[in-house]
Amino acid sequence: MNLEQDLRRALKRKDPPTGFDDRVLSRIAAGETVRVPMATRRWRVSLSLAASLMLALGATYYVQQQQQRRAHADYAQSEQAARDVVLALQIASETISAAQAKVEEITRHEPTNDY
Repeated sequence: MNLEQDLRRALKRKDPPTGFDDRVLSRIAAGETVRVPMATRRWRVSLSLAASLMLALGATYYVQQQQQRRAHADYAQSEQAARDVVLALQIASETISAAQAKVEEITRHEPTNDY
C-alpha cells in the first residue's frame, strides 16, 4: 500500500448530497440549534482536566528545578566561603610565623641586662 495514494483518496474533495445547502439554510432560518452530543461534552471536560493537570505538573517541575538551582548555588557559595576561610587562615598563620621568627631573631641578638 502506498500511504500517499491512500491519503489522497481519503482526502479527495467530495460534493455534498443534493439539497444539502437548502436543508442547512432552512434549519438556520427556522432557528434550529444543534445539540452537542454528550460524548463531545465529556471529551471537552476530559481535555480541560488533562490540560489543567499538565499545567500543574509543569509548574511543579519548574518550581522544583528553580529550588534545585538555588540550592546548588548556595552550596557553591558555601564551598567558596570555606575555601576563602582556609586561605585566610593560611595567610594569617604564615604572617604569625614570620612575626614570631622576627621576634625570636631580635631576642637572640639583644644583650640581656642581668643586674
